Amino acid sequence: MTEEKMFFEEKVFSREDYEFIFEADKELIEEILKNKKSGKILDLGCGEAGISLLLAKKGFEVTCIDISKTAINNIKKEAKKRGVKINALVEDLEKFEIEEDYDIIIGTGIFHFLLEENSLKLIDNVKKHTKEHGLNVFEVFLQGDPSQEEDSEGYYFKPNELKDLYYNWDILDYEEYEDYNEEEEQTNKIAYLIAKK
Repeated sequence: MTEEKMFFEEKVFSREDYEFIFEADKELIEEILKNKKSGKILDLGCGEAGISLLLAKKGFEVTCIDISKTAINNIKKEAKKRGVKINALVEDLEKFEIEEDYDIIIGTGIFHFLLEENSLKLIDNVKKHTKEHGLNVFEVFLQGDPSQEEDSEGYYFKPNELKDLYYNWDILDYEEYEDYNEEEEQTNKIAYLIAKK
């Protein structure tokens, strides 16, 4: 179990001066809507759940989970304010078992908070619980990312590893790229995947 997984709850979301903005990745939402117009979504480690809230507004049936109680409480309040239905749950991804099948499963920036064994087990579980023609959308940090320290227990993927895990799916988009983070003043190494079962 990695200690880092409580980082956002303890150091970010629970700060009195922290303001939830529920920012959504518009490009990612466009990609999803190109392939799916409705269905059941599972958003793993949703953070502020900007994507989930917007897709719920568009009529998707959304479940989002995060280990942060503060984030989940704020998501529930925001959903009520926007008049959207969303199932928001406090869960630890290292123990979470997916029990239903989904049309879309999303996980962005979660695996570096999980051990390798639990990361790969989660991906297997995600693939198994994705409906036929369903989508998996992942964004992961690659080995050599500045957030990876010598004693990091979280999982960082090797080049092409994420793509290789989906060798028997239809890969709609796969990119490995560097992205400068102004706030952290560092360049992150990222892999991004959208795959269709």
